[in-house]
Amino acid sequence: MLAINTAFMTANLALRTAVGKVVLKDIDAKSKHSENVLKSIDEMCQEASTEVLDVGTVAVVVGPGSFTGLRIGVAIAKALGCAGKDLKFVSLSSLQLMAYKIAKSKLNGGAFVCVINALSDLFFVAQFDVDGKIVGEEKMISKEEYQQIDIEKFALAGDVQTSDVKEMKIDCKDLLDFALEKEEQGDFVLPDDLNPSYLRLSQAEDMLAQKARKDC
Repeated sequence: MLAINTAFMTANLALRTAVGKVVLKDIDAKSKHSENVLKSIDEMCQEASTEVLDVGTVAVVVGPGSFTGLRIGVAIAKALGCAGKDLKFVSLSSLQLMAYKIAKSKLNGGAFVCVINALSDLFFVAQFDVDGKIVGEEKMISKEEYQQIDIEKFALAGDVQTSDVKEMKIDCKDLLDFALEKEEQGDFVLPDDLNPSYLRLSQAEDMLAQKARKDC
């Protein structure tokens, strides 16, 4: 299993070989993911004495998350899919990864909501039951809707600057455990189905969307 999370400021990478050796690596938020993720994966494979195409399954977080980060993680996964025809793929949600950590660590007292700041007074949210299972669907909401949420709210440390949110962190072990659970459940997708969910559109995509609205 190779698990990749480039959705957040700090990237998480996790490798588990067929014989159970585990290598974990964080890439600091100050580093450029585009320059360091592939290099780090190669170093991890060397440390584990394995080849990247021998991992069996590649799990990648597809968002919601940063535009550049998600493109890197998804592009690497798809490139591996082109090179390794026998690889299996798992698509991971940022919000569900957060919920997995919260429920596993018993940080919550009951049902809760995970929040990711989408800027401009918008928030990506998803509600979960006490066991971390999603209720409904992931969605973007306004600041007013966010303020009306009356159950526990969790966000990554430093991401949401409101007094009613509880902060938490994701580490490489959380990523690996969540990915392995999804693998065990058989939640596989094709490489072409690894579609990133961006917090914001790129400048070019935003201009196209604005043009489309004007043409309507």
